[in-house]
Amino acid sequence: MNTLTPQMASQLANAAYLIRTAERSGYSLGRLPPQITQNFSFDLSNGPIQGVSGGILSRMLNRKTGFAVIGQGKSQYDGDVVVAVRGTYMNWKTAELRDVVTDLHFGLATGDNQTRIHAGFNKVFQSIKPALAENLDPLLRANAKGTVHCVGHSLGGALAHLTADWVKRYYGNRVCLYTFGAPRVGLTEFAKKTTSSIDKHFRCVHASDPIPMIPVWPFIHAPYNKHEFVLSPGMFISPSAHSMAKAPGYVNTASGHSWQEIAQSTRTNAQSVILKYAERHRASFSTYWALRITDAMITILKKAGQLPVIVAAAGVGTALTFYDLLARSMEHIAKLSVEFADDIKGLLGHMLVFAGKVTTVVTELTARFIRWVFDITLGALYRSVRQALEHTE
Repeated sequence: MNTLTPQMASQLANAAYLIRTAERSGYSLGRLPPQITQNFSFDLSNGPIQGVSGGILSRMLNRKTGFAVIGQGKSQYDGDVVVAVRGTYMNWKTAELRDVVTDLHFGLATGDNQTRIHAGFNKVFQSIKPALAENLDPLLRANAKGTVHCVGHSLGGALAHLTADWVKRYYGNRVCLYTFGAPRVGLTEFAKKTTSSIDKHFRCVHASDPIPMIPVWPFIHAPYNKHEFVLSPGMFISPSAHSMAKAPGYVNTASGHSWQEIAQSTRTNAQSVILKYAERHRASFSTYWALRITDAMITILKKAGQLPVIVAAAGVGTALTFYDLLARSMEHIAKLSVEFADDIKGLLGHMLVFAGKVTTVVTELTARFIRWVFDITLGALYRSVRQALEHTE
């Protein structure tokens, strides 16, 4: 089965941003490298696949823009198809950015594979799916053996993920998914289902990029419990690490011609972690500590037998009800034993240092205080996310 090279995938993910609106000469993907033009042809004479962005203003006005482009394979990729999806355009002045950041906190919908996924991503995908079907149907009905390559950066990576899942289930073709700096798309069942169905999944991240950290748990990355491709190391979370083209940029760090050339992380989705309150000052605003804090929370819920209850609540709740329930559950667990109280105090202490509240002392374990710590921690992370999205392209 053919796969795109890292260079091809990253260049296509970057070029997809150019199809949002037409220039005077029409739609264009810019100057693509020979490796792409020799193997795929793109017909933009009728424009790209259009859809409505996730922002409230665009949805109200049904404002459509270019979202995806389809290329037909030739040469060694003869019979294959590539679908490149752009990330959502961010415009702070029109409130698009604020809407998307708000949407990323939570909000669930039932996806096409009957699992719970992010509602905002699902709305955009459903707006482009009819046009995707219209354009893909004649290509894939005629060639069931061809591979479909789905590519996207940032929020476009989330849409490429949903596209790959839909293509696999509806058409049955082999599917390869390539994402760069993509957020989490759904809950555990979605991650498991797509991991088992999508033939190849190349999830590429920069270690300092905040976007792959959201939406926060209980959203889970796919491929489930599998490796990710870490293209660039980093000590601290940095909004600039999310850029597609600006240095270091995913285009620059995924410039190789072989996936074997790119180092892989062995990080899985969950590890058993207990955080000690006295050691809280070791924490920092970094991907490493974001993962450890999440793992510590899951560890406490598992030990107390509350994890299934909380995960089930996530499937039917909203951000408000979910975090209120989680805070109340933590308060209840803290009262069960001194050991649990120490575990939760250690968790909260590390969360506060992660969020920059180094001098704040944990003196109570009430639901109100725990919920406040959640809000402070999420606020710090999403401020970084907002800055990253302001410079998405």
